[in-house]
Amino acid sequence: MNSSEYEFLKPQILNYLGFRGADGDPGVEEMIWACLKEVEEAAQFNCLYKFFDAPPEFLNAEPYREFLSGSKGVIVTASTLGIGADRLVKRLFVSDPAKAAVADCCASAYIEFLSDRFEKTLGDDLSYRFCPGYGGSSVNDIKYIFDILHPEKIGMELTPSMFMLPSKSLAGVVAVGKRAEKSCRDCFMAKSCHYLKEGKRCYA
Repeated sequence: MNSSEYEFLKPQILNYLGFRGADGDPGVEEMIWACLKEVEEAAQFNCLYKFFDAPPEFLNAEPYREFLSGSKGVIVTASTLGIGADRLVKRLFVSDPAKAAVADCCASAYIEFLSDRFEKTLGDDLSYRFCPGYGGSSVNDIKYIFDILHPEKIGMELTPSMFMLPSKSLAGVVAVGKRAEKSCRDCFMAKSCHYLKEGKRCYA
């Protein structure tokens, strides 16, 4: 973890910790740096993906249809930090609950960062990753991604309540041939988004 990556991740981690739009105190930032290094050492990032010219059947419904409108294909992805990150947080909760909370937020930001970085290697003309649960979609749609990719091969599993294990795991879809960044400004759900009405974002 170099200093530029830390500076990139810090705002998201502070956001997860509740410091919305503001810096934390020096003690918190020192702990963030320490926890990020521990998370990095504990993590074993792994991922799977599959490209489709035509969207799999579960994506032929809103809001996925609108998200993929104008695209030339879709990439279905799944990624994880591995069980080591989960074990680190659980261990810290026993010895230092405050540090555990920071480490948990660091791990959440880190899996997003690594997944985004990997997906950028798949092409130049790609959207951001749209995950089940975004924009009014159902979290239960994660099961379709599991059926397609079988991420059990990289140590992921899905509980009956649609919770992914290890907990620092992601599953989603990326539009091909359609540039789009995570932004409320251009989101097709902005006018009816309940997250925005509460002053929140579905992706943060």
